[in-house]
Amino acid sequence: MRRGDWIAIIAIVLVILIGLAIYFTFYFHYTCKDLSCFQAHQKQCARTLFINDEKDVTWQYLIKGKEKNNCIISSKILEVKKGDYSKQSLINKEMDCFVPLGSIVSPESDLSRCHGILKEELQNIMIQKLHSYIVENLGEISKELEKAI
Repeated sequence: MRRGDWIAIIAIVLVILIGLAIYFTFYFHYTCKDLSCFQAHQKQCARTLFINDEKDVTWQYLIKGKEKNNCIISSKILEVKKGDYSKQSLINKEMDCFVPLGSIVSPESDLSRCHGILKEELQNIMIQKLHSYIVENLGEISKELEKAI
């Protein structure tokens, strides 16, 4: 073989190796079928995709990687099975949650450690429900406040 042929072969091999390195670094992730598999990967903070089909909501979790002492997990609502119409607005909204390394807690269990449009929408729904509760029970709340004073 000529020298030019060797250079072409080496260039092709290098391009393939760089392509594989980029794929495994940025795009590859494990896929779990059950919660125990996901929790094992979460404990190690290994890039993993898991669909958690719960009774009320279907969540998609994607472990993105480590940052400082946290594991970054993207949480997305795929389907809302129960609840009022306002919860339908949560479908396909996402947030990134920062879970302590080695932990296997549900990413959305502590919203103060999450950031994104899904968190904002969840907080808006909570505020609306709290507002409705206060308006519906204003008389009782007023009586309780009078007793306290």
